[in-house]
Amino acid sequence: MFSIVLLVLSHSINQFIRSHIGDIRCRAMEKVIEASIVPCRNAKYGCKETTTYCKQSSHEKVCFFAECSCPVPNCNYIGSYMNLKAHACAVHSWGDEGGLHPVKLDCPILFCMNLRKLKTVVLKEEKEGDLIVLQAFEGSKGVNVTVNRIAPLAPAIPNLSCSLARLDQFRTVRIGTIMQKIQKVREQIHPEDDVLSIPLKMMAGLEHCWKIQICIGNGYKYTHI
Repeated sequence: MFSIVLLVLSHSINQFIRSHIGDIRCRAMEKVIEASIVPCRNAKYGCKETTTYCKQSSHEKVCFFAECSCPVPNCNYIGSYMNLKAHACAVHSWGDEGGLHPVKLDCPILFCMNLRKLKTVVLKEEKEGDLIVLQAFEGSKGVNVTVNRIAPLAPAIPNLSCSLARLDQFRTVRIGTIMQKIQKVREQIHPEDDVLSIPLKMMAGLEHCWKIQICIGNGYKYTHI
């Protein structure tokens, strides 16, 4: 309780300094605020860490209990990493359109993406329950596909890599990459995203429905494909 009161007080004082004193800095008060011990914003999800006010944001960027949003289309659930996996098991069924597709480590699977109906496919790793999100973004030269993992940036959560490929009877395009850890589905491609670029000639005659192969493994296993 004391930590919460201190956090509110620190925020109020900081706002007061900004709004009433203007360009005149109260360095003594700034030092008091920076040295204040505050709880993590993710305490409601189970984080017991406390930090000084000035280091709060640094901790929360890599907090194991950071908020993660459910990637299944039309689902608004938000919770911790572990709670999200439990939610996915309890609420979302396997294989339904807009639902989850099961995947095992080191076992390649094929599935269809249809840009006219669904541009997001959510996979669920069967053993640990991690949620993997594939998104298709249409461009002038074809389609870019990204693959990301819904998880906090906590170092304690090991990396997963994947091989992602678009296959047809004449050719294959493939990429091997470490999956970025993201906390919610992205609305657009980010500069740090690795993308599988599928040219228009590999989509001709398929009416925007085509097969994708993915294989997921631990660590850096598939990054050099």
